[in-house]
Amino acid sequence: MEQFLDGLGVHLGEARISTLAFFLVLILLLLGLIQYLITGPKGTTILLLGPMGAGKTTIYLQLRDGTKHNGTVTSMQVTSESCQLASEKGGRKIRPVTLVDIPGHPRMRHRFEAHTPATRGIIFVIDSAEFLSQKTDIAEQLYEVITNLAAARRKPPILLACNKSDLGAKAHTSDFIRKRIEKEVEQLRTTRRSLGEGQQGVIGIEGEVFSMAALEKAQGIKVTAESVSALDADLDDVTGFIRRCVPRR
Repeated sequence: MEQFLDGLGVHLGEARISTLAFFLVLILLLLGLIQYLITGPKGTTILLLGPMGAGKTTIYLQLRDGTKHNGTVTSMQVTSESCQLASEKGGRKIRPVTLVDIPGHPRMRHRFEAHTPATRGIIFVIDSAEFLSQKTDIAEQLYEVITNLAAARRKPPILLACNKSDLGAKAHTSDFIRKRIEKEVEQLRTTRRSLGEGQQGVIGIEGEVFSMAALEKAQGIKVTAESVSALDADLDDVTGFIRRCVPRR
C-alpha cells in the first residue's frame, strides 16, 4: 500500500509539472501573439514616394552613399537596396534599412502597395518651389497613400519632405505646404464622397474639416512636414525621421 501511495505521489507530481509546463508555454505563446498584434511584422523598409521631379532619387542616393549626381537623377524603375545610412556608417546607431525609391510616374505609383507590410516609414518628397503648380497632383497621390494605409493594419508615419529649400524665397515653407495639402485633400474627400465612392472617402474625422491632426486621431496615421535640401545634403530631418521609425539593434 505504501509503495502504491509513493508511486501515486510521483505520478501526481509529474502531472503537476507537466501541467505547469503546458501553461507556461501557453502564456509565452499568448505574450508573443500580443506583441505581434501590437507591433506588427518586423521590417526596416523606408519608402520614398512623391511626384516626378521632386528629388526622390537624389535623396535616396544621399541617404545611401552621400552622392547626389548633381541633383539631375531621374528614375523610371523601382530601386531598392538594404544599406547602412551614409550618415550612420561607422556609428552602428541603427540597423541597416531597406530604402525603396518608387518612381513618381502615374503608371508606377501604385507599386508602393507591395512594400507596405514591411514599411516602417514613408518619406513623401515634394518640390517646395513648384508646389503650387503641382498641389492637386500631390494631394491626389498622398490621398491614395493615406486611404491605402487607413485600410491596413500597420500604419507607418509619413514625413512630407519639402525639398529644394536651398532655393530660398522661391521655396514654400513646410507649414504653408502642409496647410494647402490639407485643403486639397479635404476637397478630394468631399468630391469622392459625392461621387459615391463610399468608405474610401472616410479619412480624418467624419463631419469635420480634414487635417493631419484629425487623421492621426481617427486613423492613427501621423504626418509631419519638414523643409529639406537634397542638393545641399540638408537631410537631418529625414535621417532623424528614419531613426525614429527603424528600431535600434
